[in-house]
Amino acid sequence: MTSTAASVASARPSRGRRAADVLERELPDAVARVEEQVGEVTVFVHVEHLIGALTLLRDHDSAAYRLPLFVTAVDWPDREPAAPRYDVVYQLRSLRHNDECRLIVQVPEDAPRVPTAERVFAGMDWHERETFDLFGIEFVGHHDMHRILLPEDWVGHPLRKDYVSFGEPVAFTHNLEWALPSAERPRDMPGETL
Repeated sequence: MTSTAASVASARPSRGRRAADVLERELPDAVARVEEQVGEVTVFVHVEHLIGALTLLRDHDSAAYRLPLFVTAVDWPDREPAAPRYDVVYQLRSLRHNDECRLIVQVPEDAPRVPTAERVFAGMDWHERETFDLFGIEFVGHHDMHRILLPEDWVGHPLRKDYVSFGEPVAFTHNLEWALPSAERPRDMPGETL
């Protein structure tokens, strides 16, 4: 690569920078914070401004994020009370500007609710139902919020990290003390003194 090509390549802004700039300029109250890592920008949005932020990113000429890729969640059970337990993650694509952006709304364990985005992006309907089914995040105002993958009488949400599958907790090295009886724990467990 020539030095000119290298300078042009490095001049390209990080993926999602366009969305962060538009939101910070046009809807600054919506932005909780902006993080940039490995060439990607993530915009953390206050839940009460989510629909306004999504609408702005869809309609603003400098953004034009009109293709919703997905909505999902990430469970951080050890994060509360310092920060909300769940990240609800939205990924959008702008074909006009060849860019993607990631928005995150954080919600607490005792109120895992966000407004539905299906009136902004009709394609979010099924993604929201899947996130509800697997994480227990409620999308307020959704026209048909019910389970999509599991039976209606299923108890719990399988992608929550504290979900116990079929009555047996999954054993990882950090939870062997409570996941396995002492007789079944490996003798050479890291940190164990025998």
